[in-house]
Amino acid sequence: MDAVLKNLVGTERWVFIDDVIIFSSTAQEHALRLENVLRRFDIANLQLQPGKCVFAQSQVTYLGYVVSERGISASPEKNKGCKRISDPKKRQGR
Repeated sequence: MDAVLKNLVGTERWVFIDDVIIFSSTAQEHALRLENVLRRFDIANLQLQPGKCVFAQSQVTYLGYVVSERGISASPEKNKGCKRISDPKKRQGR
């Protein structure tokens, strides 16, 4: 995947193994970036699984993080374990 999207990662999209996230400021810019990625997939003879594709979202969960126009934050699902930890208590007899 890195070879197919060479020189595009980090500036317009992120790639992790077979997951790709494309980001942009406007719908027009997003359409151009998506077309560029799809063209590269076509040239490399890569196929997408439609059931795993999500397009034109203002917020996505990606690798355990929520990515949106407001920035990147930990997914609430990942924070559940931390919220269940009880406060430390003093041990008796010490």
